[in-house]
Order: sequence, then structure tokens, then C-alpha cells
Amino acid sequence: MQNTIDSPFAPVIGLGAFKSEYSKKGRGRWVPLVAGVIFLLAAPALALLAIYLAYDSYNTSGLYRVWDAIALPVLCGGGSGLIGVLALFNTWRNWRLAAALYENGVAMLGRKGMQQVAWPDVTAVWQRVTKHYTNGIYTGTTHSYTVQMNTGEKITLDDRLGKGVADLGVAIQTGVTKSLFPRYWESLQSGQKLTFGPLAIDRQNLYSGNKVLRWDEIKGIKINKGIVSVRKDKAWLNWTSVTVPQIPNFFIFYELLGRFAKIE
Repeated sequence: MQNTIDSPFAPVIGLGAFKSEYSKKGRGRWVPLVAGVIFLLAAPALALLAIYLAYDSYNTSGLYRVWDAIALPVLCGGGSGLIGVLALFNTWRNWRLAAALYENGVAMLGRKGMQQVAWPDVTAVWQRVTKHYTNGIYTGTTHSYTVQMNTGEKITLDDRLGKGVADLGVAIQTGVTKSLFPRYWESLQSGQKLTFGPLAIDRQNLYSGNKVLRWDEIKGIKINKGIVSVRKDKAWLNWTSVTVPQIPNFFIFYELLGRFAKIE
């Protein structure tokens, strides 16, 4: 159970032992709010400046020079007001956003209230982890994990939950894989074809669209910077390449792939 009885996840039941909670705290929560207020307050200040400049320009140069004098503060004021409104709206929308990890599932608190998801109720998980660079300099990584339940409903957990969302994403993938893998393996052993987004596998072949490649024809499979590349024996170019975010249940796919081919 939770460490404190005043946790918003105290009502959660049926997901096993509580492990950890994820939400933005401290500066991560207050900085966007303060920034939004500053931008919003800057808008009327710039409007007053525009009025003063318009009056001064009209008295000194006539009506035809007024726009030249007020163009910059008007545009900046409009932009500042819009940024302020959006920042405050996003802060309000995400203020209560939080997630809690349990032994047998995850709970999420958002605009729709509390949602509980047990691992057996999940049908697919997509992950998108992107490293960003500006002029060759690393500027940060964004994370997004989309969980689809057996009802078809999807929930997304991302960096709005704070810096620990990467650990949460791995935990979700691990929990879902542990729950679903036996069913995938049984289906594969019974001769079924399993589909993972743009790729599919069975006991004899790997499929990419209309292309088919036998397992013994694969020279190697490389996963680098979020791209899965498959090389065919005696071929110069990659047989196929897909991105990790395209592949649902990537952890399951990776485990199955490793049982038939060499992964670099």
C-alpha cells in the first residue's frame, strides 16, 4: 500500500503492492504556472505601451506613421497573451496528472479521474523515446508510452509525469511482457502468425508488408537509435527498416526475434 494515507492513489485496489508514484513536483509544476502569469501580464503592459506610442506618433508625425510605431508592441503583446493563456491552460489541465506503479498494473490520475489498468487487461504498448539535438549538441530526451486496453481505450504516459517517466515506461513494458508473453509464445508454437505493426513473424519466416524472409536467410538484425534494420544474407542493402515506435509490444517482439535470429 501507499506510504501515506493522503495519497491520491489510496483508493486503488486489486493491483497488488504499491511500488512508486510519478508526478511533477516543485519547480517542474510551478515554473510553467509562473511563466504563464508573466506572459499574460506582459500583454496588457505592451498594450499600454502601444497606446502611448500611437498617441506620441500621431502628435509628432501624423496618422500614417502610427502603425509603424505600434507594430512591434502590438504583435509582441498578442503573442505574449496567447502564450500566457496556453501555458496556464496546460498547467491547469496537467496539475493533477499523476501515475502510480503497482506489482500487477498501473493507475493514472487525470482529467477523466482515476483509471486502473491491470497487466492482463493490456493488449498493446507503444513506446516513443526520442533524443533531441540542436547543432549537434544533445538537448534532451522526450518519452511517450501509449497503453491500449482490451476495451480499445488508450492512455498515454509521457514527460508530463516528470523525470521518472522513463523508469515507469520500462516497468510497464516489463509487466505487460511478463503477462502476455506466454500467450504469444503458445500462439507461435501452434503455427500462428503474429503481427507487430509493420512486421510479422511465424516459426518459419519474418514478414514485412508483402515481403517474406526465412529465418535462415537473415544475416543480422540491428537496433540502433530507435530503428530496427534487417539484413539479408548476400545483400548489400537492408531488407527492411522500421522504427521502434511503429512496433506494438516491442519487448515481446524483441524477445521472440532473439529466439530465431541474431540481434546486434
